[in-house]
Amino acid sequence: MFRLYGLALLIGASICSSAYASESKSQASSAPAKAQQSATSNAGSEPFVGPASESKKLYRRYKRAYDKTVVAIACVRDPKCIEPEDEVLRHSKEALRILQKLDALAAEGDVQANYYRGLIAYERGRYYDTQASVITHPDFVLSATVYRRYSREQLLLAEKYFSVPAKLNNPFACRYMGDIYSSTILGQPRKDKATNYYYTAAIGFIDQGNKIEGAKMYTAMKENANPADPRIVKVYAKLHNEEPVASWRKLPNDIVQKIPPKKSQETLN
Repeated sequence: MFRLYGLALLIGASICSSAYASESKSQASSAPAKAQQSATSNAGSEPFVGPASESKKLYRRYKRAYDKTVVAIACVRDPKCIEPEDEVLRHSKEALRILQKLDALAAEGDVQANYYRGLIAYERGRYYDTQASVITHPDFVLSATVYRRYSREQLLLAEKYFSVPAKLNNPFACRYMGDIYSSTILGQPRKDKATNYYYTAAIGFIDQGNKIEGAKMYTAMKENANPADPRIVKVYAKLHNEEPVASWRKLPNDIVQKIPPKKSQETLN
């Protein structure tokens, strides 16, 4: 029992040090039949407009490679598994190779590469933090400590990479930066800094017409700042107030309700 656990922890540690992407298969890439739809991605639901970039493709390939690594690890822990143990190494090497390509693009200043590299680190950081929180047995306290250390390392990487698109006011990157600063993984939450990023994200989402995400950012702001904060008030106003139609502005014909002829009115009376 302890032997199997030691092997699993060793493999998990190697994965952690390489900053692997989240194993959640529910977030896998869409089917090839929808490639044309992704080419004209909606600005309100995608961090970047236009066809999938090389960075996004690398991100998807990385997640697939990691998914296969997770399956291989599960197989190693199952005595009925017939797959060789080197499957873990093969898939993990593939994931690491893809990650290195993404790192190279990010180092060259590619904004999207920085975003997706940050997303990988953010997902891993959150995953390790969750794993640490579910370990309660006193015999495995050291494992929880290791997970928390990995979580902190990954969140620091996410902060570094997300800062590049966040400087360009990318709402998705700003949202993640707000999440990082409002959490306790990196220490005491920096709530004012988190509110600033949530504010930028909220304005960006609303300007894109994505009021649902804007409302989420509004809620996140209220959890980190006084509800009377001017930033919160401004976001609330943008969410609920519509620009009035000026009385002097001529309305389109299809909007104006035509007044029925006088005879028609008399007939009705």
